[in-house]
Order: sequence, then C-alpha cells, then structure tokens
Amino acid sequence: MKIAISGKGGVGKTTLTAMLAYLFAKDGYRVTAIDCDSSVNLPFVLGIREKITPLSELRDEIQRRVVAPMGIIKLNPKVDDIFEKYSVKKHGIRVLVLGTIEKGGEGCFCPENAFLRAILRHAIFKENDVLLLDMDAGIEHLGRGTAKGVDLLIAVVEPSLRAVETLNRIEKLARDIGIDNIAVVINKFSERYRKLLDRIERPILGVIPFDECFIRADLEGIPPFELGCQMEAFERIKDRIVEIIRRATSRQRR
Repeated sequence: MKIAISGKGGVGKTTLTAMLAYLFAKDGYRVTAIDCDSSVNLPFVLGIREKITPLSELRDEIQRRVVAPMGIIKLNPKVDDIFEKYSVKKHGIRVLVLGTIEKGGEGCFCPENAFLRAILRHAIFKENDVLLLDMDAGIEHLGRGTAKGVDLLIAVVEPSLRAVETLNRIEKLARDIGIDNIAVVINKFSERYRKLLDRIERPILGVIPFDECFIRADLEGIPPFELGCQMEAFERIKDRIVEIIRRATSRQRR
C-alpha cells in the first residue's frame, strides 16, 4: 500500500502519518515512512533524534546514478538500495527524509528531480508492505510520473468553514496529477461541527477528537503512543484504509 497524506500546515497530517506508521508496524506490516514536508517533523514525532540525511542532498549519489555520459539524465535510475542506506529505523518503521524538490509537475528534468521522483516511483513493495508519504502543504512532490503508484491520498482537514475549500484545492491538485482515490480525515473534531460532515462528498475515514495529550507529547518530545494518548480513532482510520485499498484493488483485478 502506498498512501500520501496531505493538508495545510498545522492540521495534523504529520501526527496522522506517525500514528498510522506505528499501528501498521504493530500489526506486522513492513512500514516505510518518508517525510516530504520541508519542515521535517515526522522523525521528531516518532521519537527519532539522530539526523537523517535528506535524499535531495545526496549530490554524489545523484550525479553517479542519474547523469549519464554526455550529460544525459536517466529518468529511471537505480534507487532500490537507497531505502536501507539512508533511513533510520524506530518502532519497526523505516524513516527517510525527502528534502527539497522543485515543484511544478512534469516541467523539471534536472538530476535532483529525476532522482527524487525515482525514489517515490520505485517504492513499490510486497503485499504486506506500507509506504506512507507525509506531504508538504502541496502534493506537487508526486508528479504525474509517480501518481499512478499512490493507492490513496488522504486529505487532513480541520473542522472549519474553510475545510471544504481546502479539500477542494487538494482534490484539484490531485486531479491535475492523476490521483483519483481520495479520502478525508477530520482532525480536532467536536460535535458542534457534525453538520460539516454532510458537506464532504469524499469518503471520510474517520474523525479525530481534540486531545491535549497530543499537545503534551509534542511539548515533551515523546511519541503520543508512548505517552498513552488515545489511539482508537487512529485504529479505526487504519482499518478503513485497508478496507478501501483492498476494495479498489479487487475492482482493478476484475
């Protein structure tokens, strides 16, 4: 399963990515989580303190693998060993940091862009493997060349009047790069926003109630699951993800 998680800054997409990574790993999946956000918070939320070298900074590797004689750029460089060499493992999760990639769809054929896209495009694992992509505020990282490998795009929104507007923007970006399978998670939810659910047409994976435990975990630098924060909402979301992807895969095989 390859899952991209998107949303505006501060809505909780990194927390969702970390909790899903932990729960999938706990269930026995081999989990790889890539922080594609320029702010690089995913390792911190998972309790990783050592520095992870961003893939975009592997200049010698990029040059050696991507640039052929005469300056020709290989669009499909070998990258399958990168996941082991430049990741840090914690809680059974293999964590990488993507680093800065030029945005704007298909336009750039620079070596760095070709290398980073190959990383995402070739992150196709076995049936029991999960790849989670904690996206930047936009989803241009994926590009048309990698979108076909994404099984599900999760849009994380907060319960506000702008939530539907934010979702519409994410859907437009997704359509532009060929992603059709989109679902929604509503974070910091309270019952007074119940009517908002009726305005969202995409499948809602779940709602995460506001919980100060997650704020305390962030302030103390402790993963929420180690601090004893409530995980039931995340468990339900994980189960719904598996259900949706399996259903979509079954339809494709018919």
